[in-house]
Parts: sequence; C-alpha cells; structure tokens
Amino acid sequence: MKTLTTPRPPTVRAVPPARLRRGRRPARAAVVWILVGPYALFLAVFGLAPAGYALWTSFVHDGSFSGARNWSAVFDDYRLGDAATHVTTYLLLWLPILLLTVLSLAFTLHARPGRTTRALQLVYYLPGAVTGSAAALLWLFMISPDSSPFSPLLKLMDIESATDALSGGSLIALLTVMGVAVHAGGWIVVLYGALNALPKDVLEAAQVDGASAWRTMWHVKLPMVRTYVAFVLISSFASGSQVFVEPTVLTTAAPGQISPTWSVNQLAYVYATQDGDFGKAAGLSLAMLAIGLLAAWIVITRTRMYATNSTAPGE
Repeated sequence: MKTLTTPRPPTVRAVPPARLRRGRRPARAAVVWILVGPYALFLAVFGLAPAGYALWTSFVHDGSFSGARNWSAVFDDYRLGDAATHVTTYLLLWLPILLLTVLSLAFTLHARPGRTTRALQLVYYLPGAVTGSAAALLWLFMISPDSSPFSPLLKLMDIESATDALSGGSLIALLTVMGVAVHAGGWIVVLYGALNALPKDVLEAAQVDGASAWRTMWHVKLPMVRTYVAFVLISSFASGSQVFVEPTVLTTAAPGQISPTWSVNQLAYVYATQDGDFGKAAGLSLAMLAIGLLAAWIVITRTRMYATNSTAPGE
C-alpha cells in the first residue's frame, strides 16, 4: 500500500529589508532626477551661469581685471543712497499692506464659501491681469484729471494734472496702491487654494472644541499655511526691491519730476545703458541679489518654512 505524502511547499527565502531598499534606490533616484532635472538645468543655465558671469564682469573694467574698483565706485555714488531710501520706504509701506490685504481677504473667502466667493475670486484677480508697463499706463490714465473717470475727486484734491499727482511724496503712495492692486489678486487665489486643502477633520475638531472663527483662523489655519505665507513674503520682497517699470513709465507723465535713478534697479539700468559701464551695473545687481537671498534666508529660518511634521512648531 502506497503512502501518500504531502509535498513540501517551496522554501521562500525572505529578502532582507536592506536589500529591498537598495533595489528601490536606483528607481527612486531616476524619478527624482526626472522631476528635478529640468528645473536644475534651467537654474544652472539661466540663474547660476548669468550670476557667475556677472560676478566676473563686476571685477573687470575696460577689458582688464580691476579688483574691487567697480564695487567701490557703486557704493561711492551719491545716487545710490537716495535710490535705496526710496525702495526701502516703498517696501516698508507696501509689504505690510499687501500681506494684510491678502491674508484678510483669503481667510474671509474661506470662511464664507459659496457662489459669491467664486465671483469675488475673479473680482480680486482681475486687477492682477494687468501688470508691468500696462498697469503703469492704466494708473497714469487714472491720475490724469483730463481723462480719469475720477476727475471730480482729483479736482477736489487740487490735482490739476498728472504732475501734481506725482509731486512730493505721493509717488510712493501711488506705487503702493498700484503694487497692492497688481499683486494681491494672484496671491489671494494661491492662499485660498492652500486653505481649501487643509484637513477637514482638523477644522471640524476646532469647531467641536468651541473655537471661534477668529481663534480658528489665528491658531489653526494660519500656522498650517505658514509655508505659503512665507513664500508670498519672499516673492513679494524680491519683486518690490526690483521696482523698475512703474516709476520709469510714470516719469513720462511728469518729466523732471521723477529721477531716472529713483530706484536701485533704475540706477543699474543707467549704468549699463547710458554710462556703458557693465561692471558697475553687474556689481549693483549682485548686491541686490545678495540682499534678496539674505532676506529669503531670514524668512525661511524664522518661519521654519521647510520644517517637517516632526519638527513643526509647538511639538
């Protein structure tokens, strides 16, 4: 009589976790390079390479190496102090108003969802569709009593021409209004999208705990979107410190009223185009780049922009 034997199942050797991780690394590295490679290429070609060439140019004068001569000439230029003061004043006035406007309107839209909210998003974004020289020309039209739809109001303010509207310290106020109108709409859409992506259970838990709308906004929503707020601040600082188009276009309305070197960027432009001194223009441009990178580093470290969940504030 034959005895039936149950065949043994094939022995399966467990693959060590370390070997699995080693097998995944090449595929993961390939995916990373596919995603990051195009950006790294563009950064190198259009960012690092021009910055390196500008650094070399800043030490060259009349085709020969001149050391720190260009840098010394830039910082000794009496026009740089006035230009830096104008830009600093503009940033101190514009950045807080912009951030306050973006945050307040984005949080208000998120707290009151509905059809009206969708319509308001379009209304807020429309001014941002007109940027650069087109925005400057539009505002030039708005402050000219002869063509502005607000001419009665301008005349009540004793403004008889665009020159009157740009006289004194009103230029920075006008640039501030223009800057808020142009940039706020796009950032409101970005921040509103970030708020919509917040976990619903966290917001519901805050409501169950009895948190008011203000406390929910201040203690729950704002910390969770701090990365986006930091990004808005960094990008806006970079844009505001390089203000150029608006004062240049407005100069056409008031010849002699606004200096062609009103901003730091305009001064660098004068170095390159009128003086033909690319060494000084490169030096001043690199100084602005350094200030922008320093400001970005301060914002990133103070807000812990790249902190992971395990190192988030309060943990």
